[in-house]
Amino acid sequence: MRASAKVILFSLLLTVFVNTHADAQNSPVDVSVTYPSVTTNYQTLLLTGTIESSQDALLSPLESGVVAELFVEVGDEVKQGQALLALDNKLGLLAERQAQANLKAAEVALSEAQRLYKEVDTLSKQQLAAKTVVEERLTNVARAEAELSRLQATLDLQQEILKRHVLTSPFSGVIYQRMVDVGEWITPATGVLAIVSQQDKRLSIEVPQEYYGVFSQLNSPIKVMPDSHNQSIVMGSIERLVGVSNRQTRSFTAHIALPSDAKMLIGMSAQAEVNLPDTEQTAFWLPASALKQHPDGGWSIFAAVDNRAKRVIVEIIKERGDLVLVTNASVDQAYVTTGVELLSDNVQLNINKNAPAS
Repeated sequence: MRASAKVILFSLLLTVFVNTHADAQNSPVDVSVTYPSVTTNYQTLLLTGTIESSQDALLSPLESGVVAELFVEVGDEVKQGQALLALDNKLGLLAERQAQANLKAAEVALSEAQRLYKEVDTLSKQQLAAKTVVEERLTNVARAEAELSRLQATLDLQQEILKRHVLTSPFSGVIYQRMVDVGEWITPATGVLAIVSQQDKRLSIEVPQEYYGVFSQLNSPIKVMPDSHNQSIVMGSIERLVGVSNRQTRSFTAHIALPSDAKMLIGMSAQAEVNLPDTEQTAFWLPASALKQHPDGGWSIFAAVDNRAKRVIVEIIKERGDLVLVTNASVDQAYVTTGVELLSDNVQLNINKNAPAS
């Protein structure tokens, strides 16, 4: 009987414990809630590049010869078409004079051939000259005209050669390098002067290849920040993508056009801050007390839905004081900020409506 009494007593105690525990689970948990402060979070790329010009050339002469004159020095600003360097042209001048003399002689020969033709043509009309003589004189006129045309082309060639003895600037810019001096022999394969335009500046950056699709559709302004502290930040835009990936770095080149008034030196370094719109995430700020950590290190918050708790797994983007920025949750829900440690999915809530807003 004593054993039976113990069994009955244990059963009664177990029933009381289970009912008490069930009541505790079913009783509402007192909580406070808040609505999140919404923000928009972008994935940002910070890439370093070099300020370049769309026109940067190493100039070479069009003819071989000895440098007779240099008209510019490093640092000089030049205009398009301005003379930069001249070769010795004495032989060219002599060749031009000879071509001019030959052309003059050909003009005289043509004039004489035409006179003789007209003379015999008049006699032919009076039947005083044979037709074969007329045809011969006409052939001489044609031959003289052809010779005159040939010598005119020879003179034009000599004048073009003389013109090419002077190297002119292909565009307006600044001379930043000189590789020759007066008296040196140079050829069309010799680089003599380097010039760069101060217009149409751009920032050239190397971008990881996985972002090519994003950059090909990017049309938002890009913040360009010079590494020099006395330079102002400017806004640029994608001008061109070089659709070839570098095999060593697995990256492609992007050119960011800069405003015409950007006071940046060619060759200086700068950073581009690129916001990628297609990686945009909706995020919001919540009090840190709204977070509940999982045993695996993850985090969740609880939304108040019809006075019951609904678990939402979130990702923490950043922390600021007692606030955290989280993603992967709806912004239209009220979230529990107190009593979170007592909550699990579907627990009934008793929302304190008199609590101050978080």
